[in-house]
Amino acid sequence: MSDDKLVLHTEQQDLPEQFEDAMKELQGIVQSMENQVLSLDDALKAYERGMLLSRICQQKLDDAQLQVQVLQDNILKPLSQDVEED
Repeated sequence: MSDDKLVLHTEQQDLPEQFEDAMKELQGIVQSMENQVLSLDDALKAYERGMLLSRICQQKLDDAQLQVQVLQDNILKPLSQDVEED
């Protein structure tokens, strides 16, 4: 395995699992990119890390939306059907 792939693999292992942690790190990356002059290599690494973090955040939001939909389908609809039957 090349050094680049090893670094990417290691970075992916270090990704936060919690939405809040990923979002906080992503906000820090955005802020540092806005406030600092980064070398091209550092900017690319920050961008790559930010994209990985944004994917985590989006997946967590998608999962939460799906969970809400399941809860609505399983809880709210049967309740409204019970009311209609009375």
